[in-house]
Amino acid sequence: MKPKDNILYLKATILDAKDIAQLHKKGIPTGFLSKQSISFLEALYAYLIKNEIVYVAKDKDKVVGFIAVSKNTSGLYKRFLKSNILLLVKFTMQNIFSIEFIKKSFETLLAPKKTAIEDNENIPELLSIVVDNMYAKQGIGKKLLECAGKELTKLHQDRYKVLVGADLEANKFYEKNGFSLLNEVELHKGVKSYIYIKTLKETNE
Repeated sequence: MKPKDNILYLKATILDAKDIAQLHKKGIPTGFLSKQSISFLEALYAYLIKNEIVYVAKDKDKVVGFIAVSKNTSGLYKRFLKSNILLLVKFTMQNIFSIEFIKKSFETLLAPKKTAIEDNENIPELLSIVVDNMYAKQGIGKKLLECAGKELTKLHQDRYKVLVGADLEANKFYEKNGFSLLNEVELHKGVKSYIYIKTLKETNE
């Protein structure tokens, strides 16, 4: 379906971080990051907006979708936490007695190594993409992928990857939008995930 004409696709700014965090929490109900507070997610997306690739879809001033892509996930979360020492201390103190938290934290930090391809080559990775349910099936997700793809092409990248839980409906979305299944991994014990690769077409822009 063709995206609505009134939807604007823009590079995210720091002012969008809180809206993106709330949309993440609402649109991705499972996963380690989704269990964290809005303030933690807001800080994470503020960091990604400054250092990585983040686009938003807006209906007037309302963020109705977003996409976040890391140019290189190696050490990404370590860099984020080092840049937010006070948040790191608060985050650790709140979860220090949770064995599950410690386990999931290490699994998340080690994720880039587990999902690396071709002799640990680090290529850009789609971290998250969410569209508000009220705006679903309007082509917004596809358009956000195009925005990220153009940005990566400008950076002379010819492909990027995404990690998707094997049992999620999102697999159909990626397959429909030109992602090819590359591998199967077990990022979290007992939970199977798929690695997809998207090859980018060269543009003259």
